[in-house]
Amino acid sequence: MRSLPARSALESRVISIIPPGRGKGVFMERRLAQAILGLVAVFLVTPVGAEQSDEIVLNAHYGFSGVITKIESGMLFVRSDDNLRPRTISPNKADRVGLHDAKVGDSVNLLVDSGNVLIDASSADQFPEHRFLVGTVRYADPFWQEIQVSTPEGTTTYEVDALAGIRMSGIPEGTPVTLELDADNVMIDIHRGESR
Repeated sequence: MRSLPARSALESRVISIIPPGRGKGVFMERRLAQAILGLVAVFLVTPVGAEQSDEIVLNAHYGFSGVITKIESGMLFVRSDDNLRPRTISPNKADRVGLHDAKVGDSVNLLVDSGNVLIDASSADQFPEHRFLVGTVRYADPFWQEIQVSTPEGTTTYEVDALAGIRMSGIPEGTPVTLELDADNVMIDIHRGESR
């Protein structure tokens, strides 16, 4: 007869409170859950793509071209070789960046941030022009519509792009920031500190 390994005090207590007839199944389920939890912990602690760390740049922007495949209710659907699904450009953003008269088949340039969120778009014959402004936050609209920044030249208020508003959360007044502004002086990105 085969001898069973000695049980720990915890395992003995766990088994003693399990109803008769269910002991092995519940114990195995508990062991399986512990094993899965252990694997999840290992995957969470291990950095993804650690060997590719040279190629990853935080807060980097990525530009690429695409073709407008569909226009529905003013919304532009852009397909590129790199994307499985088409990207969309809202009617407001299309008007603001000069794509209000775009047609199906037109080529466009898109710019996305490190989170793969669309920052800017333009027609294929030009690429979005941006400038960076270093200053201190004086006022940030709680509805993310505008931001007021002071610089040595004075205090100026900037409109905030709808997709960039979420980046303003958690940035209190008095924080040094670097704003990224598009050609229309609309804030499209914000970074804490005077990094640029």
